[in-house]
Amino acid sequence: MKFNADKVQREVLSLLLDKYENSRTYKGENQVHQSFSIAPESVLREYHSDFADVEKIRRFEEELTGLEEAGLIRLERKGMIIRKILLNEEALPACYEILGRKDRNTLIKEQISFYEAYLGKNPVLDGFCGEQIARLQAGRRTEYPQEEAGRLLSLCLTILENRQELLERELSIVQFGDSKLFEKKYRTRVCRILQKYGDYAELLDGVDDQREKEQILLGEHGVHSNPSYVYIKGAAVLTFRDLPPMELSKEMPLALSSESLERLEKIEIRTPRVMTIENLTSFNRMKEEGWFYLFLSGYHNTVRQRLLRRIAEQNEGLQWFHFGDFDPDGFLIIEHLREKTGIDFAPIHMGVDELRQYREYGRPMEENDRRKAKTLIEKGKYVEEMQFMLEQDCKIEQEIVSWVVSVDRFMEIE
Repeated sequence: MKFNADKVQREVLSLLLDKYENSRTYKGENQVHQSFSIAPESVLREYHSDFADVEKIRRFEEELTGLEEAGLIRLERKGMIIRKILLNEEALPACYEILGRKDRNTLIKEQISFYEAYLGKNPVLDGFCGEQIARLQAGRRTEYPQEEAGRLLSLCLTILENRQELLERELSIVQFGDSKLFEKKYRTRVCRILQKYGDYAELLDGVDDQREKEQILLGEHGVHSNPSYVYIKGAAVLTFRDLPPMELSKEMPLALSSESLERLEKIEIRTPRVMTIENLTSFNRMKEEGWFYLFLSGYHNTVRQRLLRRIAEQNEGLQWFHFGDFDPDGFLIIEHLREKTGIDFAPIHMGVDELRQYREYGRPMEENDRRKAKTLIEKGKYVEEMQFMLEQDCKIEQEIVSWVVSVDRFMEIE
């Protein structure tokens, strides 16, 4: 039907169709005939006002009369005053055509088909799309508009299928032609989907900071905000593919990119002990004989895990230690290391003696710290340390410990 509806007329038809689509009749649940109407003031608020602009009222009534003459609506009047605007149900197809609008059931079917197209591609997408389909079937809105959902699903699939180091800005350019849009608008949404529908509970155990969670989640799939490097130092010989062996010492720290690690064929550790370190300041401080050091930067990702496992496989008999902050997170990192690498790490410089010695440099425990400490106690992990922290209401950052240790030279471990 050709009918050039103006803005007001389109609004009238839209409101009437909304009324129709929200009805029991549309849902097939009504046993009696319904009529669908709106009051004129739902379009023109001042229609019944004694102070309304007469010319404005006249134009409004002419627009309604035009819809009536076209057979799209019926007007119910009292005298000259319009009391009710009723939808002409026989003209429903014409109303949809004039507005260029699809009825809700058609839209729902199209949306379900959209989400079904992603099923079977990845368990994370299965979970997300399955929930959106269930929402639609229950008559509820999806979590995101379809266009937005399409962008998020494309991003998730790219991240989940990624097998090489990919920087966030590179990902953003590939997806949007804008190097900053992923960080500004999509990073948090994508990570929320990954965390909710993926199997990352153990990976994120003990991590509360949202930005750190996002870094861990994306890093697990090789996506980083900046190039990912592993910092190492100590007596060792590194053999890279197509290169002569490289000797390393505690005086010569080395930063290895993910690409370099892919070319690393052998790493021979020439010390009896290995220490992983949580913070960069402490990594730079530690230079003791008989140790090989690795900087983990808090919770470690798959790149660092693979390197640790390779060292353990190629160097039997090493003693493994972790040096981190004297707080519940520091001990949770040890548990995470043990679980993800299969290596029997032991804490070092993280005992009750250190807490007593450096008590004056400590900070009070926060509620999250107390909760995590109690959880570790319940699991029978580091009970003495956790109880002491709770009793003293104190946690220590490792930088003060490594500074004193580097000055005083810590005692050799038997």
